Amino acid sequence: MKPTMPSATVSVPRKAVLYLRVSSKRQTETAFDIDKDGNSIATQRDICQQKADSLEAEVVQEFVEPGVSAQTIEKRPVFRSMLAYLQENPDVDYVIVYARSRAFRYFVDAAITRRHLDKLDVRLLSAREDFGEGTYAEAMEAVTDIMNQVQNQLSGEDIKIEMRNKAINGGTLGKARLGYLNVRIDVEGRMVNSIALDEKRASLVLKAWELYASGSYTIDRLEATMADLGLTTRQTARKPESPVSASQLHRLLQDPYYVGHVKYQGQLYPGRHEPIVGQDLFDRVQDVMRSRSGAGSRDRVHHHYLKGMLFCGRCHDAGRESRMVYVEAKGRSGSIHEYYFCRGKQDGFCDQRYLPVDIVEDKVAEAYAQLRLDQDFESDISQKLRESLENEHADTRDFFARLQNQLAEVDDKERRLVTLAAEGVLPIDKVRQLSNEYRMQRARIEEQLSTTNDRLELGTKVITQALAQLGSPRQSYERTTDRVRRLMNEAFFRRFYVDEHGPAHGVLNDPYADIMAAQTAFRSSVVTEMASGPTSTPSSRQTPISDVQTRPGRTDADMRNAPDLSGAPLSVSLGSIYLDHGSSKATLVGMTGFEPATSSSRTTRATKLRHIP
Repeated sequence: MKPTMPSATVSVPRKAVLYLRVSSKRQTETAFDIDKDGNSIATQRDICQQKADSLEAEVVQEFVEPGVSAQTIEKRPVFRSMLAYLQENPDVDYVIVYARSRAFRYFVDAAITRRHLDKLDVRLLSAREDFGEGTYAEAMEAVTDIMNQVQNQLSGEDIKIEMRNKAINGGTLGKARLGYLNVRIDVEGRMVNSIALDEKRASLVLKAWELYASGSYTIDRLEATMADLGLTTRQTARKPESPVSASQLHRLLQDPYYVGHVKYQGQLYPGRHEPIVGQDLFDRVQDVMRSRSGAGSRDRVHHHYLKGMLFCGRCHDAGRESRMVYVEAKGRSGSIHEYYFCRGKQDGFCDQRYLPVDIVEDKVAEAYAQLRLDQDFESDISQKLRESLENEHADTRDFFARLQNQLAEVDDKERRLVTLAAEGVLPIDKVRQLSNEYRMQRARIEEQLSTTNDRLELGTKVITQALAQLGSPRQSYERTTDRVRRLMNEAFFRRFYVDEHGPAHGVLNDPYADIMAAQTAFRSSVVTEMASGPTSTPSSRQTPISDVQTRPGRTDADMRNAPDLSGAPLSVSLGSIYLDHGSSKATLVGMTGFEPATSSSRTTRATKLRHIP
């Protein structure tokens, strides 16, 4: 038993924990704008808090089990966490639940929990069911638990009967399929749930069926095509719209729901919803699937480490964007041949031939050769990064001191406000208003203090690490595994444009695009300085990056095959160091893409540099 105080005049404060639970995710989303846990949890919390207040007990912890439909307590992680908490905190007196049916669906669970809580000297109370105390109260609790289990089982049987009856009458079970929407319609003055076509997606779903029925599309190719056409999943509270995956398309193309049927426990019933496809189209799609399920022609998803990153260079030059598709073809001898081909070839607007995989792999490897860094550039940019960091540290110390002064002023204001409030000089509403304003000022200043020292160091670290990775990228790429090559491609490049002539044309990710643009600008400054001689003026080095085409030892072919730097948001930030004799600090610090601009003057300089012709 818990110890009691010997003095009758001193009462021991009692402590309680709350256990709140709902059985479905949907219940956590009702009135979400009012309470983040949903209306049901919020209601339980209020009622349980009232119960704790009536017992003069302090609520020391709250356990929320959101959207767990498991019937046994073994399958409820939060409930198990609560029992562990009680074991570690023996001063808790009560566990308060909204109703016993919220805590237990089986009377055996209730009995086991009761025995466990008795050993801890903790009592479980229901906020909605007051059974009192004593033997009869315990008997009533046990009877209630038994009846809750019976009610739960009967409800499950009722739900099964209702779902079967709904299917027999053509109703849709659960959420609407892709291409349809759950809607509310007026039927004879009463609002009822129904299913309607999704105007945004229904036509695209039909297009997917038609393309696959043609026999010219694998699931893999259909996935890429429908993504290009704009077919996406519906947005939910937790997931944004996204392209429909190959596995989702595979299930969609076998679902009889789209031809007007509802399936329940293996039995088909005529649905009340409007079909998207006809029976003939449905049958043709199933025939294509069956024909590809045989040996040697399975409609499966093939894997290759370059998949998803290759686009047709020929179509790109013609102003189109078309993916390269990976295929495995079986020869007459039974050997497998791997190719990449432009999706536009089957659509009739591209004449690029099928490219063997080994040729494509070599072309991508050649693109890595364009990432080499000149030793003089690498040394120069590393020095400028160090100088910029040193200059920034000096500014940071001044800025830090100003922030500390501002924080001291806020402290002084808060002390004066406390004095005025205690003397009753200011109305309570005015005190609250000023207190909130000072609290917000303090939060803003403290946030700036915590980030001031880290901004430039973080940006410098990113660039320095990127420089190190560009030491010998092609050798690293050629000597590693396919899995690591995949990771390298995703790190360095956004995509590759592949043509049968020449190496792949790579579009770089940041910060590599920024570094290569800086190297191009560095070469420009060297060439300009050599041409101008020692009498050159600062303005003579204002050579636009776009005007620099060649340098000694670099051919026209090299320039054409260099990685694409277009669209790189930082392409001028590092490069502008070599277009201007001014401070490198303004360039490195002022760009918002590298670190947040800290003054209007820096922002202005950075913005101006972005528009160099």
